[in-house]
Amino acid sequence: MENTFVFQFVQATVVAVFAIFISDFKKKTGMIPLINEKWTHALKLSLLAPTLVYAYSLATLSWISQVGLASLGLTMLGTALVAKAKSDLSRHYTWTGFCMETPKLVANGIYAYIRHPLYAGIYIFVSGITLTIIPHTTWHLSVPAVMALVYVMSYLAVSAARETKTLEKKLGKEFLTYKEKVHFCLPLRRYVEQEKT
Repeated sequence: MENTFVFQFVQATVVAVFAIFISDFKKKTGMIPLINEKWTHALKLSLLAPTLVYAYSLATLSWISQVGLASLGLTMLGTALVAKAKSDLSRHYTWTGFCMETPKLVANGIYAYIRHPLYAGIYIFVSGITLTIIPHTTWHLSVPAVMALVYVMSYLAVSAARETKTLEKKLGKEFLTYKEKVHFCLPLRRYVEQEKT
């Protein structure tokens, strides 16, 4: 029982840290929507169901399995990626579904290895909480939570694709060179900016 409490505490702490890093409460000057803002509001509302079901799953957890430990590992990895990405973006960060009207290519830190580490981190995090929700709740709680998470993942995929197109259009060759060298979500190669002659 003591191990279960430690697991619940650590997992709740990881989720709180993730929520802090993923949140951006102020709208920045120069932000433009990539997706209709109604869909962005729907995204924010859809996060309510999985959050409540996850909190219930975690609070009523009575045993820890290997899947539960994998879930904790995934949520920690996703949170670390999001925190590092937001830190590297610094003042260039915008909320999901938005882009700066005059964007700047950030290709240092985690962005030298992964083109969309925020999205990758969120995908990994969502996979982790799904592994906690499904085995520890009834189907009538799991289904709406998983449906909401499918919407979140779809929204992120569309947002990432539109962000890429916007950056290609606004940054041109600079972004295309970066895109050729850095994978969407896998750290396969390191981007090294070429010396300008």
